[in-house]
Amino acid sequence: MRSANMVFSPAPETATPLAQSPFASWGTARWAFVAWLLCCAIMIWLFRRDFAVLAFHDPDDALRLQEVHDWLAGQSFFDVSQHRVNPPFGGPMHWSRIVDLPIGALILLARPFVGAAHADIFACVAAPLLLLGVAACALYHMAKRIGAGEIALGSVVLLLATPTILIQYMPFRIDHHGWQISMAAVALAGVFDPRQRRGGMTSALALALWLQISSEGLPYAALLAGLFGLRFLMAGDQGPRFSSYALTLGSAALALLVATRGLQAPFDPHCDVLSAAYVWPLVAFSAATAIGLAVIAPTSTARRFALLSLGAGAAVLLFAMVGGQCVSGDPFQALGPIAYKHWYMQVMEGRPIWEQDLVKAGVIVLPSLVGLLSALLAARHAAPDSRDRTAWLTLALLIVGTAAVAIMVMRALSVAHLTALAATAWLILRLWQRIQASPRALVRILGSASLIALTPAGICALWGVATAEADEPGSALAQCQSMPALHALASLPAATLFAPIDMGPDILLKTHHSVIATAHHRNAAGITEVIQGFMARPDAARGLIARLRDGRGADYVIGCDNLNEFTYYAKASPHGLAAMLGKGRHPDWLTPVSGEGPVRIYKIVR
Repeated sequence: MRSANMVFSPAPETATPLAQSPFASWGTARWAFVAWLLCCAIMIWLFRRDFAVLAFHDPDDALRLQEVHDWLAGQSFFDVSQHRVNPPFGGPMHWSRIVDLPIGALILLARPFVGAAHADIFACVAAPLLLLGVAACALYHMAKRIGAGEIALGSVVLLLATPTILIQYMPFRIDHHGWQISMAAVALAGVFDPRQRRGGMTSALALALWLQISSEGLPYAALLAGLFGLRFLMAGDQGPRFSSYALTLGSAALALLVATRGLQAPFDPHCDVLSAAYVWPLVAFSAATAIGLAVIAPTSTARRFALLSLGAGAAVLLFAMVGGQCVSGDPFQALGPIAYKHWYMQVMEGRPIWEQDLVKAGVIVLPSLVGLLSALLAARHAAPDSRDRTAWLTLALLIVGTAAVAIMVMRALSVAHLTALAATAWLILRLWQRIQASPRALVRILGSASLIALTPAGICALWGVATAEADEPGSALAQCQSMPALHALASLPAATLFAPIDMGPDILLKTHHSVIATAHHRNAAGITEVIQGFMARPDAARGLIARLRDGRGADYVIGCDNLNEFTYYAKASPHGLAAMLGKGRHPDWLTPVSGEGPVRIYKIVR
């Protein structure tokens, strides 16, 4: 195999079939930047009506802004608990301040000029769009290192038109999902960096940062370790990329963990964040690899295999020793049977493909399948043993790996689709060239238009039509969380509200009240109490709601018409409190308080 600098050096512009296109005269990087600006402008225009009312697309986004507010108001950098959740105990959280940092910085930057309320809007609009720019920039560099400028530009255009990715970058989508995609793009750029050591470090730093934000980065860290190790095993000159990745990953992960969560974080037993169960195996991987490189000269395949086995074996062994329940089973079983069944198991974005309906299953796999076939075709058209063929085959392996993660967890589909974009862009550009070579105008017009079907958006749309499945009924959450709907709560004295789990974050952000639970698993007791209270028969619910654990009690019960959460409770327990409230009736121990829109407020009669 050729050296890494030959295998992953950027292809010349003449290698693309569109090198003589009008895009070449101004530079594909500039056009990619213009495409990002245009996408930002379009999304700002489309969602402009959401700004004034702080209409978040997901409860996590509302809670993220509340977390930033608490931090800017003086809450400790290392304390991410929500103290108005499940009072007086508070709602423990597993989130990372890394996501809060740019949001807080944008708020502080804008406040002197536009005031606090508009500063929030500015930050909630700018933060996800800037992250989208990071993803576009990293994807451009990755695709250009594989193919050429036009393929890179095509990849960015596809990125900016892929709904399964853009949904995580919309204005007000300020939670951590955009960070995950952007860090995946940076890590992919490192995979194809012509400078091995820089590439390995880039990928490792991106994964180390990702792991601070979400433990969902662990499969991708293992995927790149396996990929770099395989290349090193096949060719000794691939050592610098593998070694720089291995040595950087563990040390950077530990350093960032201490810097963002405190000195106790590396000894935290939790399985939902980077903690003792995961960080020490990563450190062991780095340390064992460093020792192996010092004592084993990688001059043969057997020696390289021994070196790789030393690093991987140390990580696996230590994980088995310190992993605890993270090794033995599903850590979410600790929620308890009620919260696990009636809340966690209903979050379909965290479930595998075989639990999804036919439409979602196709959306998960088809864009990756098209990307995989495109990468294999690109490798077939490349010269044997050339850098192009090796690069495309490497990308094919990455597509398979990221698609496998998405098959196991639906919400990982964004990263899988991102990985497939460069190969899909290659196929579309190659077909476009052939179509444009036709002497018939009708073929050129219809053929070019038909290429839309190969884009991720086109694939998903056609699959939805082909399966002919009706769309799921829309959620009433947007109406239940709006500022006008919650306005009536502002006139009430500060109280503890027994509210639906999904409404909790917006109540915290837009009112001065406390709630029993939000949809965050560490507060298992609060989640269980809310589910039990709404599903219990009205007479039994009174005792559950008015006298919570340790003698606590709520002051008001909140309902909302047609809310999916309420609909589920009513279906699971037809004679429960939620079912009664959903029919417009209420027990005699609740007194209606005037509300606006679909939100219903009831004062508990003591």
